[in-house]
Amino acid sequence: MLVVLVLLLQCYCYYYVYYFNYSKYYYHYYQSHYHYHYNQSHYYYRYYHHYYYYYCYYYYHYYYYYYYYYYNYYCYYY
Repeated sequence: MLVVLVLLLQCYCYYYVYYFNYSKYYYHYYQSHYHYHYNQSHYYYRYYHHYYYYYCYYYYHYYYYYYYYYYNYYCYYY
């Protein structure tokens, strides 16, 4: 099982970016690549920053974190 996890350390993650403007929002979708740290086993990731909403899926447990300043923590694995 550990070997499988090691093989999956690098993967693709989907970003869901919502731009809120008054009562409307714009939806954008794109992919990015990020190196996953094996000691982190989160399945669910959210990033909130003003009017931006980043949404990312992980492999393991259901959880979520909030980051307000760190733009390099966007993508994990799926």
